[in-house]
Amino acid sequence: MSEKKEEQKLLDEPVPVKEILLMTILSLEGKAWAYLGLISHPETQKPKKDLNEAKLAIDSIDAIFKLIESSLSPEEKKDIQVRLTNLRLNFVKE
Repeated sequence: MSEKKEEQKLLDEPVPVKEILLMTILSLEGKAWAYLGLISHPETQKPKKDLNEAKLAIDSIDAIFKLIESSLSPEEKKDIQVRLTNLRLNFVKE
């Protein structure tokens, strides 16, 4: 019985939406790099370039960033801005 209790570790507080959106940004960033053809897709371990999908991922990151920007620390803002800039520069190269 105690094993089940350990398996069902609950949080004291629900995960804030901001944290979920930050995780979503990281996930979309990985998809953008993969669809730029610069890394393999985690699901297939194969490269597949699709610039439309890459653009959608980059634009989605930008939209989420704009929604949460006012609640981010200066370090978080700079981190996301650098990530977006790197993705955009690589998108233009493709």
